[in-house]
Amino acid sequence: MCQAEVELNRRLAPDIYLGVRSLVPAGAGLRLGEEGDPAASDYAVEMRRYADADTLTARVAAGTAGPAELAAVGERLAAFHAEANTVDGGAEAVKRELDDNVASLYRLVPDRPGMVRADRAAGALLAAVWAELDARAAAGLVRDGHGDLRLEHVLLGDRVEVVDCVEFEPALRCIDVADDLAFLVMELHEAGRPALADALVEGYRRGGGDPGSDALLGFFAAYRAEVRAKVALMRAAQLDPPTAERKRARAAALLGLATRLRWRARAPLVVVLAGLSASGKSTVATALADASGFGHVSSDVVRKRREGLHPSDRAPARLYADDVSRATYAELGRIAAERSATGVIVDATFRRRTDRDAFRGALDTDACVLFIECRAPTAVLEHRARARARSRPRVGRRRRDRAPAAGRSRAARRNPGTRPRHPSLGSPGRGDPRRDRRCSRCACGDERSFPATKPQSLRCSRRRRVTTITTCTPPPRPP
Repeated sequence: MCQAEVELNRRLAPDIYLGVRSLVPAGAGLRLGEEGDPAASDYAVEMRRYADADTLTARVAAGTAGPAELAAVGERLAAFHAEANTVDGGAEAVKRELDDNVASLYRLVPDRPGMVRADRAAGALLAAVWAELDARAAAGLVRDGHGDLRLEHVLLGDRVEVVDCVEFEPALRCIDVADDLAFLVMELHEAGRPALADALVEGYRRGGGDPGSDALLGFFAAYRAEVRAKVALMRAAQLDPPTAERKRARAAALLGLATRLRWRARAPLVVVLAGLSASGKSTVATALADASGFGHVSSDVVRKRREGLHPSDRAPARLYADDVSRATYAELGRIAAERSATGVIVDATFRRRTDRDAFRGALDTDACVLFIECRAPTAVLEHRARARARSRPRVGRRRRDRAPAAGRSRAARRNPGTRPRHPSLGSPGRGDPRRDRRCSRCACGDERSFPATKPQSLRCSRRRRVTTITTCTPPPRPP
């Protein structure tokens, strides 16, 4: 076994692995002897000591490993894989490894619903790259590689060297070269350095290597994260409680990383969450962004930013005028196109056809675009809208938050062929004691609140005549 370790590791670190030495009994201890000493009781691998500061783990943490250094690592690995022996493999072999790992995780992970989701996602991604895996095996891209390409095993000195390959189980290192490379890709993402992971892959390609499609590399990187999570959970069962808890926390973080890597494998992708106000689209978009690692773009934030407002500021009614909304949705489309390469989530009502057309017109991308509509029962929408109105200062209800029947009819006339979807939100019922104020809205978009009176003709701030008066909820009284 020692001889195999030396021979295999000399492929990537010939100056570090010096040879095999025998351990010969000498008095109460042992002495080093030659490999063939007949008195040997055991054997050891003789190595040249290297500095921990030269490992990629230390260099990345210190910020002294940049894109150039990672590109050099990629080029070295591409040359290594080109010289490695070709072995059999393909999609079936990958599926067996994936199934074994998932079966172990089901026994170790307490969050069974989370594991079910992860299992389904991994299976779907495997199905998507199945033909590619078989084609790569036929092309000779399954090689006798390293099997444990971790940051701590890569040394950056006068030249790139890699230590500690898997010698005890050939099946763990006789894998697709993309699988071998994906271990480093995963650990760079875990370290929060995705740009370095991209530089590594680019260097690998430049060195003549074939890492496969982004989906394939993402699939293998997620698989590697789950393998490390399994190892951490198995170790946790053998350690004292404080150390075990740290291991379990790392395993949970690795499982979350696996989820994000699978989402990344779907990129370029634009996920659009649409729906009425208070339908839950922003809540879903935020949760999805956290789980996927995608950027999150909200129409409310973009609308206010265009006017120099903070996201928490209340937007004046004029920002919901038709022309301003169209410009806001066009800006949403441009931002989504710019961020689609790494995945982006867009959160907006998309209620009006003119807004949807503006978004589509600016969305100049070849990325897959997935539209999701969030819905909720009318009673739930009304309850959420009333709670939202009570929780913020009242400076005039936004047009988006009040959609009386007349407004719905006008929306239907503006968008022929579409069914108006917005219910009347936040208006107290007949006889409600809060029905003591009235809101007036001019055709120019200006709106003001007045004490309850009979319908009358009033002038707005732009000196235009107000002709419509509708009932609304009054502001909360100060404590």
